[in-house]
Amino acid sequence: MEFEEYVIDLNADCKCGCMYGDRFHKIFRFPNGYGASVTANPKKEGFAGSGYRVLLLKFSGAEEFMIVTAPLSDSSTLECGTWEETTAALGKIKEM
Repeated sequence: MEFEEYVIDLNADCKCGCMYGDRFHKIFRFPNGYGASVTANPKKEGFAGSGYRVLLLKFSGAEEFMIVTAPLSDSSTLECGTWEETTAALGKIKEM
């Protein structure tokens, strides 16, 4: 998987509140201090039946982070329809 070297294991005690069920979930931390929580969209009303949700994170320590709003955006969440869109979003976060 692309960006595998940036995956950190916080799934046991997910602080971003998005972990439930048997969904794909990875937390990425990049050298620039930013990161992302990536989950598969839940299959319930109000969410896309497929795709991924990318939550932008700003790290203040090895495992301490807060959810932040993306620059030039009013949201901390990106909706991606495919894994390719998700990796493009991760690449932009890594280069911020």
